[in-house]
Amino acid sequence: MAGPVKESISIAAPVSTVVDVVADLENTDRWANEAKEAKVVARGDDGRPSRIEVTLGAIGFTTTAVYDVAYTDASVTLTCTKDGGKLIGESTIAYEAAESGTGTELTMTSTMEVTVPVPNWGLERAMHRSARKNLASVKADAESR
Repeated sequence: MAGPVKESISIAAPVSTVVDVVADLENTDRWANEAKEAKVVARGDDGRPSRIEVTLGAIGFTTTAVYDVAYTDASVTLTCTKDGGKLIGESTIAYEAAESGTGTELTMTSTMEVTVPVPNWGLERAMHRSARKNLASVKADAESR
């Protein structure tokens, strides 16, 4: 299993705004580098997506995976429960936001096991690159609101 990979970014926006951007899972393709499409499969009592199906494309592969989603006031955690393309064995992606002096510090932590022969160092390198791109996109979206 690769990871945990951890990346952080400072965002000039309140925690609630940053979490709202990450929690907008119906539009994940706006800020998640690998997400090509996302569909809500189930919603919780609060109306937020509790399970999503995401078409992902990365390191030359495409797959559709189902993620269960958990929320707090300052975090969004996605846990892969099924991979229709049989590429992802296990995956957890957590976004945690904390107040900082100028706004919010957003940290993304991810782990991933893939079922294709990819060296861990290569997978982790791709995961770091992806995390930095995702965080930069969340930052741009949150700061423009």
